[in-house]
Amino acid sequence: MKFRPFINVFFLVIFFQSCVQRDIEKKKVVYINSYHKGHPSSDEIMESVIENFPADSFRITSYLMDTKLNPSETFIENRAAQIYDSIKAAQPDILIVSDDNAVKYLVQPYLKDLAMPVVFCGVNWSDQEYNLPASKVTGMLEVLPLADLLLTLRPYYPSMKRLLVLTENTTTSRKERQLLDTLFNRVGVDATNVLVDNFDQWKSEFKDANDLYDIIYIPTNGGIKGWEHDEAVSFVSQNIKVPLVTCEDFMMPYALFGLTKVAKEQGIWAARTAKKILNGANPEDFQVISNQQSVVWLNTSLADKIHFLPDSILMSKARIVSE
Repeated sequence: MKFRPFINVFFLVIFFQSCVQRDIEKKKVVYINSYHKGHPSSDEIMESVIENFPADSFRITSYLMDTKLNPSETFIENRAAQIYDSIKAAQPDILIVSDDNAVKYLVQPYLKDLAMPVVFCGVNWSDQEYNLPASKVTGMLEVLPLADLLLTLRPYYPSMKRLLVLTENTTTSRKERQLLDTLFNRVGVDATNVLVDNFDQWKSEFKDANDLYDIIYIPTNGGIKGWEHDEAVSFVSQNIKVPLVTCEDFMMPYALFGLTKVAKEQGIWAARTAKKILNGANPEDFQVISNQQSVVWLNTSLADKIHFLPDSILMSKARIVSE
């Protein structure tokens, strides 16, 4: 019996060493979100990335760049440099980033100094401008189902020609402005882009647009300063005269019709691909692909306002918003 304390200590030491060994063996993952907590689609991506890396097997660290609320070039470059210093200190096994600013301001300029592979998601429409080497980087592009949305509405509005893109004044919106002309030409509309900084500008442009355009596309409001949800819902209801459409589900309280992306698809794909790379695959084993999932939405309150009457097939597919 007198040996029992020594036996207990022995097993405690073995248990402690085992725990330390397991912690050492955990793969280190760094995830960078271009935006801030509270932006719906990037929140969904972040949640789906993190929940795919359980704490008992991985050490995951996440950073927010906060570039929608702070869109100045100086802020973004300084924030990217700060995060890069943290990455250097942490030396993770893989880096996951979401949305364009993380790629443009962190991955692209620092890639030659990053020792780990990179998986991106949420990069809008194309990654060609970043010239990322397939040997080190792969990802999922975010291609919004905008063409399909407009083609779905065409039978209801056959004379639809003049389209306004009314959105935030951010890096992503400026990039989309250059990329979407071909898409709009393909579906037979002439597009005008208006990028606004604040809610008052948005309301002014929206009110005028209902007399000048056949359709209004509202991509997002995340970078529009002073946005007020209840006021926006009321203002749109009072002033809507033409179809207001979106490809983001969180914009449906203000839109008549939506064909929206599924943000979680991006995060799930990025996490699963990163795990495969951590298990021995190479980034070049995975082609850069585009998202595939979408959801149909209808705001019945706004549909009543402009007498939009979708057929039974479209109604059967749609998720209903009645705000």
